[in-house]
Amino acid sequence: MSVASEKADSKLRANMRLSVVEGLLAMPLVFFAMPGNFLLASLATEAVGLKESVYGIIASLPAWANVVQLFALPWLTRRLSQKAICLAFSWIHLTCWIAVGYSMPKIAAGGAWHSPVLIVGLFALGALAFALVNVSWTSWVQEWLPTKGRGKYLGRRNRLLQISTVCFLVSSSWFLGYWKENQVFGFQMIIFVSVAMRAFSIVLQLRILPTKRIVDERSAKLIEQFSIILKNKALIRFVMFGATFGFAANIMGPFFPVFYYKVLGMQVEEVARLAMLATTTGALMMPFWGRVCDKYGCRISLMGSLTAWMGAGYLHQFATPDNVGILYLIWGIGGVSGSGFLFSSFSMILKLIPAEAKTAAISFNLAASSLAAAVAPIIGGFLFSWVQSRFEDQVGAFHVISLVHHTFVILTGLLLFGIAEPKAATLTQAIGAMRPLRQLGALMGVSYLANYSFFKKGAGDGEEEGEN
Repeated sequence: MSVASEKADSKLRANMRLSVVEGLLAMPLVFFAMPGNFLLASLATEAVGLKESVYGIIASLPAWANVVQLFALPWLTRRLSQKAICLAFSWIHLTCWIAVGYSMPKIAAGGAWHSPVLIVGLFALGALAFALVNVSWTSWVQEWLPTKGRGKYLGRRNRLLQISTVCFLVSSSWFLGYWKENQVFGFQMIIFVSVAMRAFSIVLQLRILPTKRIVDERSAKLIEQFSIILKNKALIRFVMFGATFGFAANIMGPFFPVFYYKVLGMQVEEVARLAMLATTTGALMMPFWGRVCDKYGCRISLMGSLTAWMGAGYLHQFATPDNVGILYLIWGIGGVSGSGFLFSSFSMILKLIPAEAKTAAISFNLAASSLAAAVAPIIGGFLFSWVQSRFEDQVGAFHVISLVHHTFVILTGLLLFGIAEPKAATLTQAIGAMRPLRQLGALMGVSYLANYSFFKKGAGDGEEEGEN
C-alpha cells in the first residue's frame, strides 16, 4: 500500500470514529427535534402549559420545514459546501434550543413570553435548521465515506445510536420523575445537557475531512423529469397513498401522548417505557420484514403491517386510568408492525422511482407527503381543544377519537390496490425519500427509524439511507 493510500485510509478511519462519537452525542437533542415525540408533548402541554392548538402547530413545523428546505437548499448549495451548511445550521438549531431552555420558566409564568407567535417562531426556526442539517448531512457524508461498505458502516453506527436513544429515554424519564414537582426545571436541565452534548458533537464534526473529490450535481430539464413522473401511474398512486396516510395519521397521532398525560393520568416515565418497548420490538423484527418483502413483495407487506399496526390501536378502547397496562401490548405490536410498514414503504418507493428522474421524484414525494403531514396536526390541535371543552367524559371521548383515527388510517390502505409493483429495481443514494414517513414513525412509537439505515446485507452499491 502506498503512502498516499495509507494516509487516505487513516483519514477515513478517523472520520468514521468521529462520526460515531458525534452521532452518540447528538442523539438527545435530535430526539427532542423529532415531531410529536412524547417528551416534546409533555414539555409543551404539561410543563409550560401551552394550548393543544399551539402544540398542534408546533408538531406540524418539521413537515413545513421539509417543504421549505426544498427551495432553500439549492440556493444555499450554490454558495456553500454541504459541510458548511450542515455545521452552520447545526449551530442555529442549537441556539434555538438554548433559547427554549432559557425561556421555559418565563413561558410557564405567562405574560409576553407566553405569546404563541414567539413560541411558534422559535420552534419554526429550529425545525427549518434541523431539516437543512438532515439533508446536508446525508450529502456531506458522501464526501468522506466511500460507497463500498457504506451500508455496513451506517448500519453499525445506527445500531449504536439506537442504544444511546434508549439510554437517553431511560435517564431523562427517571430525571423527570424525580423532579415531577418542578417539571420546568427538569426539562431545563435535560435540554441544557443535550445542548452541551450537541455542541461537542458539532466541534467533532469540524474535524471530519473529505477523502475524495465530489462533482457538483446540476439539475437540468426539470420539466422533462416531471413529465416522466406524471406518466408513472404506479408512482403517482403511491405518492397519493403516502400523502393520504400522512394526513390521516398526523391529525391525532401527535396527540396520543397528550391523551395519555391528560386523560389517562400517565407520567412521562411511563410513556417513555412504551416508546422503549416499541423501539426494541421494531428493531428486532426488521430482518423479518426484509425477508417478507423479498418473498411476498412490498405491497403485501405494506397491507399486512398497516392492518396489524392500526388494528392494535383498537385496543385503546380498553385503556382507562385504571388499566394502562393494555398500552404495552398496543405499543409492542405497534413497534413490530410499524417497522414493517416503514421498511416496506421505503423498499416500495425505491422500486417505483424512475432512475432517469430520481431527484425530481424524491422531491415530489417529499413535498407531497410533507404538505399533507403539515396541515394535519393543526387541525388535530383545534379538535383536541374542542373535545376537552365540550365533553365531560374525557375517557369516553378518547375512545371514540381513537376508534375513528385508526379506522381512518387503515382505510388509506385501499389506495394500495391497483399499484403494479416492479419485480426489480436499481436506485442508488435515494437520500431523504421517506423522511416524512420516518418522522411519522418516530411519533408513533418506532423512533429508531428516524435514523435507520436501510441496506441489503453485504451490499456495497450505496443502497442505503442514513441521517444524523
